[in-house]
Amino acid sequence: MRKIIYIICCFLFASLTSCDEEKLDVVNYGSISGTVLDGVTYLPVQGALVTTTPASISLLTDAEGKFSIPKLKEGEVAVNLKKKDYLSNSLSVAIYGEEQTQLDFLLFKDENAIGNITIYDPVPGNGALDQLTGFSLKWNVDGKKSSTVLSYSIYIFESGSSVQKLVGEGIADKEVTVSGLKNSTTYYWYVVANYEGNKVAYSPTWAFKTKAE
Repeated sequence: MRKIIYIICCFLFASLTSCDEEKLDVVNYGSISGTVLDGVTYLPVQGALVTTTPASISLLTDAEGKFSIPKLKEGEVAVNLKKKDYLSNSLSVAIYGEEQTQLDFLLFKDENAIGNITIYDPVPGNGALDQLTGFSLKWNVDGKKSSTVLSYSIYIFESGSSVQKLVGEGIADKEVTVSGLKNSTTYYWYVVANYEGNKVAYSPTWAFKTKAE
């Protein structure tokens, strides 16, 4: 009888301990509210498509250019903006638990009829692990007109650092080689598309982690 009671007590203790451990694994959520404005007139831009990377919901700005994304996991998120006759844009934002981040975004008219450019499909994939300390970053581009010749600038920075390193500038190919990275380190990177010296599109901010030494 004592043995049975002992087993039951052990089971209850293990169950309670397991519940405590699960409670410790808390996911915090924050939110973003913003206004999208014309980059020249500063008037509200209605009907701009707002998405995020990592993906959450997609929505359109209202008549006052405003939008609100109510539930985003704490951490880094890219807010992507697209609208016909405007250049697409993307901005990396830090999300903090139980806090609302308020931002104004600017969209510029596509004066040169370049097209609504999207930079996507990163290699390595967003969130990739065990990467080498030297390899090639790659991406794809969509939405530009066939006659438009773009060049690219590529920026990379370590997690927890605000110092961004330019690892490629004026590159015609959709690929750049990086080297000398640190082991066991998370890196963020993004691509800027340029046309005749002007920035015309930004990629989302992507992440990867290098392998242990």
